[in-house]
Parts: sequence; C-alpha cells; structure tokens
Amino acid sequence: MADKSFFSKWMQEQSRSSSKSSKSGRSVPVVQCASFTIGLIFLLCIIMLALLPSQLKVTTKNTRKIDDQAMIRAIMERNEQIPQNSKPRDLLAETTGKHYQNHPNLATSSSAQSGGKSAGNRQGSATTLTFYAQKDCNGESFTISASDTNNGAYDFCGKSFPTTGKPLQTNLLSYKPSGSGEIELHLSCGRDSYWASLIPKVDGCTNFHDWPVSQRVKIKQASYLDSYQPYYPHSVNKTVADYHVVWSGESSRYMGYQCQANYYGFLESKNDITGRWTRVMTAGQADDLALTFPTFYAKRHPYSRRYGPLNKADGIIKWYASVDRPKTRVIVLVDPDNWLTNPIDDIAQKVSKGHIVAQRAWYAGSSKLQELWEKVCKKNCQEKVYATAVPYFVHTDDLEAIAPLWRMYTLMLKERTEVDKPFQKAYQSLQIDWGSEMLGWNFACAHLGLGTTVLPNIQARDVDRPVPPDREKEVKMIHMGRAWFPKHYQPAKRWQHTEGAAWNYRGIQVWCKCNTTADEIYPWPVPEGTDFQSRITLEYLYKSRERFGEIPSSPLRPRNYHEPLA
Repeated sequence: MADKSFFSKWMQEQSRSSSKSSKSGRSVPVVQCASFTIGLIFLLCIIMLALLPSQLKVTTKNTRKIDDQAMIRAIMERNEQIPQNSKPRDLLAETTGKHYQNHPNLATSSSAQSGGKSAGNRQGSATTLTFYAQKDCNGESFTISASDTNNGAYDFCGKSFPTTGKPLQTNLLSYKPSGSGEIELHLSCGRDSYWASLIPKVDGCTNFHDWPVSQRVKIKQASYLDSYQPYYPHSVNKTVADYHVVWSGESSRYMGYQCQANYYGFLESKNDITGRWTRVMTAGQADDLALTFPTFYAKRHPYSRRYGPLNKADGIIKWYASVDRPKTRVIVLVDPDNWLTNPIDDIAQKVSKGHIVAQRAWYAGSSKLQELWEKVCKKNCQEKVYATAVPYFVHTDDLEAIAPLWRMYTLMLKERTEVDKPFQKAYQSLQIDWGSEMLGWNFACAHLGLGTTVLPNIQARDVDRPVPPDREKEVKMIHMGRAWFPKHYQPAKRWQHTEGAAWNYRGIQVWCKCNTTADEIYPWPVPEGTDFQSRITLEYLYKSRERFGEIPSSPLRPRNYHEPLA
C-alpha cells in the first residue's frame, strides 16, 4: 500500500507539472505521454520487486519441486487428447472438482483406445485372453478377442468351453492375456463392476480363484502403462535424486493417515534434500491424496485381494514397466508404517549394482529359511539366503530384476499354503501365511545371486526395546504400530486401550493402528517420559494432520477401515 500511495502522489505531481507546462505554452501531449510511460515503468518495477522474494523463496526451498500446473501441462503435451465421450467415470475428478482435459483418463482407458497416440507413438498387437480349464494354463482352452465382445465386454454367464461344453463360470481355473493392451476384470455379468486387471506386458498365466470371482472381462487395446500419469510429478523432474524412497499401499482409511505421516517423516528428516519419495498405490485410478503426495497408481493383480502384501512386488513391476519408470540409481523400499527420523543418504551410498543393504529380519538365524529355499528354488539352490526385511536399499537395475521373481515366489508360497496345510504348518515359524512376501524377497535375491549387507538397527519397531536418547540420531526410521504413555500419566486413561494387554509393561497403550479409530483419534499432547517410538508415532500423526489437513470422506476411501479402492 505504501508503494501505491507513493506512486499516486508521484503521478499527481506530474499532472500538476503538466498543467503548468500547458499554461506556459509547452507541448502537453508529449509531456503527458512521457510522464505516463515513466510511471508505467516505475509501477512494473515495483511489482517485480514485490514478487521477487516470494519467487526466490519458492525456488530455494526445494529446487526439485515442480509447479503442479506446469507438471500437468508437461504431461498433457506428451499424451494425446481423448474425446470426451470416450472417458469412463473418473472418481477423482468427481470428488475434487479437478478435471484435467487433454490427457488420458485415470481409470480404464488410454489415449490409444480412442485413436490417439500414447507416449512414444507405440503401435501394439491386438489384445486377447485365453481361458483354461486347469490351473497353470493347462487343459482345454479357448481364446477371445475384441470381435467376440460386446463393445469390449465379454460376460461369462451362458458361455462354455467349446469342446466339452462345460460352463465357463464354474470350470475356469486359469487365464492368460496377450497383446499390447490390458484386460479389466469385473465381478458381475451384464454390468461394469471393476476390481482388478490383467496386463499382458507384465502378467503371464494367472490362476483363477473362487474369491473374488470375475464374471465379466473387458478388453482394452492399449495399456495405461504406456501413458504418463497426470498426477505423478517425478516423470518430468529435470534432476535425478541420489535415492528414491518408495512404499506400496492402497487408498483406504487405514492407509490415508499413514501416507500423510510417512511423507511428513520424509520431509522432517531432511531426506527431500537429496532424495525423492513415491507412494505406489494399488488401485484402478489415482485418489485425491495423489494431488498432494507423489503417487504412481498400479492396477490391481487378481490375487492381491486374497493377499494384500502381493501389491509390493506387483506395484514395483508395473512402475518399472511404465513410461513413468524411476530414474534414480538407488531405490529404498520401505513399508507405509516406516517413518523416517534421520537422513539415510549414508546407507544409500553403500549400495552398488549386485549388492543390497537391508535390515535384519526377525527370523534371522532360523534354519527353516534355508530349508524352505532349497525346497522351492528355481535357480541357485545352494545360494545362501539372507534373512532381510525393510528397509531394502537396492540398485535400480537389481530391483527391476528382483520384482518379477519376488512376485513369482510370493505367489508360489501363498498358493501352496492354501492347499497344502502340512507345508504351511512345517514353516509356520517363519509366518509363511502372512510373511510370504518377505520370504519371496529373500528368495528372489538368492535366485539372482545378489550380495547383501545385513544391518541390525536401521529401524526401531514399536515393540522393540525403547531407543535410548543417545541413540536417537542413529536410528533411521521407526516401524510404528502402537504407542504408549507413561503409566504415571493420569490423562492417558481417557485413551487407554483394552487391547494389547501383552504390552502393558511399556505403559498405557493409547493408540494402535489395529484400532478402527486410529485415523480419527490422536492422543495429544505427548507427555515427558514417553518412549522414542511412541513419541515419534504420535508426533508424526498429529503434526502431519496439522500440516496437510484433515483427510476428507470420499468414495475414493470406503468407510470400512481396511476396505481399499478397487
């Protein structure tokens, strides 16, 4: 306002001078024109000086951050426009009001489906799907293509295997996609009810299970992996980070607050200076959190509804198979509940091609691990298996090779435990039922003969011994789950849980991710004497919500606490 007032006074003085000049017989138009020109230049200078500090602040805060609209424009330039009538429902646009035209939709189509060009002008082969009457793509089979569908849709109801006449609905045991597009799986005949996808580029033979049961497929002639995702920023970054922190999750109430706190920890621990961060989200489209948190969405593998941790390997496979594939040399794989507390660049520097750095797994030392490997191995059966867990620090070339094997071994273990109960019981000490993805990682690394440095204390689990104050700067991250207040802290009674009695020696349990109110109730403030893991957990929950705001109710996050977006 002071600048504006000064300028007004200056113009008034010029006006009075012009009036005097007119009376003295000088050329008024020339003087007025000169005054106006000088005044305009002066005003522009003031505006530029006023804007310069804010621009410098934005630029220097993080040179790697890219303006959201510029990012969208850059991606739009690389994707062809889809005619409006070819776009299926976009929940993100409906729930946020953010409509980005001229780019492929997020859910079930891509530009090539409407005659446009996907990234790189790729020309692909026709997409087909072959049905088999036996597991592992054996037995009687038949293949369908677009010509067998009704506008791309093929219902199982009323269809049969051609040779035996057996109903497809009750006799389908496996299927295999081919071509350059993708296959959508739907739950019901006669209507769209999308829940998963088969993508020939990354999915081979896939066994069909009794739950969830697909009753319709839709053939798409192009894959979403061939078009840039409009909400994912790192594809258009001009610089390459030293390392890239990545985790896999879904869009749900359970994962929403973990996304906020995980990203908050990444920023708070200063890892954004030399690193990047990505949420690989399993879903058919981006969710609203993708507008704030860098997100690559990976369409769901059919088995992931039976075993959610399969998403880890599956999402990484699709990330690498996409045009949004990572550029960073070192990838740091964490879980959504791994919240960074200190810089990790020193560990990332220890990674080389062929050599991984990782946390020691809780089952380290068990002879069952090597025994199981020798029973299920496909290669290098005498290779030593390293018992490791997240975080995994791995060279990007190694991760690209690991991911398909990681998924293969995970599926192999899980599918066998479903039908072979003696096998499951024999390796229950490794928690083979829930921990198959951890074992699958270990076996994929052994399969490739990768060397590993195993470190004991990269992370501190919630159930581990409390980290002493003199070691807090050494721990790189926590693995959260529960939080306790000191027993003598009386206000803790208002949040006290009846669950978790086995951990009463730690104090009064006031929060647990297992509780369906974990995304709504954050005990605060944190009193003196609270252990390190509990303090970080509650501080990150509270301060991330304070920084990023409430997570709104949305169709993109079903109300059931654990239920994910399809």
